[in-house]
Amino acid sequence: MNPERRKILRINIDFYIIFIITFILSVIGLIMVSSASTVVAERLFNDPYWFLRRQIIWWVISFILLIISSKINYKIYKKLSIFIILISIALLGLVLIPGIGEEIGGSKRWLNLWFFNIQPSEFVKIALVIFFAEILNRKYVNTMKIKDLIFPGFLVLLLTTVLIFMEPDLGTVIVIWLIVFAVLLVAGVKFAHVLGLGIVMAIITGIYLLMEEYRRVRLFAFLNKTAEYADANFQVDQSLIALGSGNLIGLGLGNSLQKYSYLPEAHTDFIFAILGEELGLIGTMLVIVLFLLFAFFGIRVCLRTKDYFGRILAAGLTMIIVVPALINISVVIGLIPVTGLTLPFISSGGSSLMLSMVSVGILLNIARQIIVVSKDRRINEERK
Repeated sequence: MNPERRKILRINIDFYIIFIITFILSVIGLIMVSSASTVVAERLFNDPYWFLRRQIIWWVISFILLIISSKINYKIYKKLSIFIILISIALLGLVLIPGIGEEIGGSKRWLNLWFFNIQPSEFVKIALVIFFAEILNRKYVNTMKIKDLIFPGFLVLLLTTVLIFMEPDLGTVIVIWLIVFAVLLVAGVKFAHVLGLGIVMAIITGIYLLMEEYRRVRLFAFLNKTAEYADANFQVDQSLIALGSGNLIGLGLGNSLQKYSYLPEAHTDFIFAILGEELGLIGTMLVIVLFLLFAFFGIRVCLRTKDYFGRILAAGLTMIIVVPALINISVVIGLIPVTGLTLPFISSGGSSLMLSMVSVGILLNIARQIIVVSKDRRINEERK
């Protein structure tokens, strides 16, 4: 077989495997939301399928957006990067305005649009990835000077960090910074510059972490798992009980005991624990393998993209899915403190699902552009 033809087939495989992985994970999400949310939905709305119906609606909307975004040429985002980031910052500001932003569980993370709520901090992830990809492509790659990274890249990142801190939402800030660091490394930014920004981020995060008593308690509870911090460790303890109860094959779909008000946030932040309880080690390993495969094929698309902007964008979009998944699973199994992050594609929540689907759609378009370039190259060679 012609070497160029083999390359085209490989690229096609990347495109379709990412799509298939996304579809499987999102279907698993619907199944798990239908199981994990029945108890809390019955208690809150007297309807065991309230969360499931809402998630199905969001799934349909999100999947349509995935298809649309996969067909839009990703290079158009170069011209729209400033507009996209300004809109995202404006939405973050609106969340903090009483009457517009909706407070749930002590945090103002949601924008009340009357018929439904959205979480702007989710969409700012894509906005920042696009913005940094364009800034690096237009300025830094030509000069390799730190000032071209700080102005306006780091200042915009700092502004979004402050706005999200005010909600407050430490977990999302950590995810955003990790995604940006991944983008900077893929973009070839000097290690000294990345290290400098990392030190600044660590100092800001450390100060913020120690400012409020509940955050200090959560940190100390993680470091010192004793009876003194039993209440703070309750959620993780119940999560580990759920995972341990599942053993190899689980208790069976719908048979979780921890979802009966023992494990808080069973259908959102800790849905992976319910998955482990009902589907066992086999179910949890399936989900982990799917996320690892997503990371692998996302990185392959990144490495095979010749366009500098597209390569950075592909890396950032891949990390938008992989970083929260890694953090969420680590929290559920007790490796890191509780952050309040959902599991992409799996947890209940419209904003998270929509963000994930749109990110995948743009990533698929980048893969599609590689196919087009390869085909055009083959046609030109045949003409010669």
